[in-house]
Amino acid sequence: MKFFRCAAYVLFAISLCNLGFSAYMYRELRTPNVIVAPDPALREINEHSMIRDTQILQGILMIHHDREIHPAGKQDMCPLCDEHNRSKNMMVQQ
Repeated sequence: MKFFRCAAYVLFAISLCNLGFSAYMYRELRTPNVIVAPDPALREINEHSMIRDTQILQGILMIHHDREIHPAGKQDMCPLCDEHNRSKNMMVQQ
């Protein structure tokens, strides 16, 4: 019986330590005092995302051009329409 009483005291002490540690971590995580310096590479993310989005859009427009969803030479940012307009302008100039 003495063993079970000792085990109960040990478990109670462990649970109090756990409760104290949980309260401490909750308080620390609610108000962090970490200062994060901005990474210089973060400035390039906007430019790279715009380039990526433009390439994706142009790929979609090329598929639309191949499937004849939009008429040739009428869609802005479509590389095939731009090429069509350039070749048409060269023929007009000659």
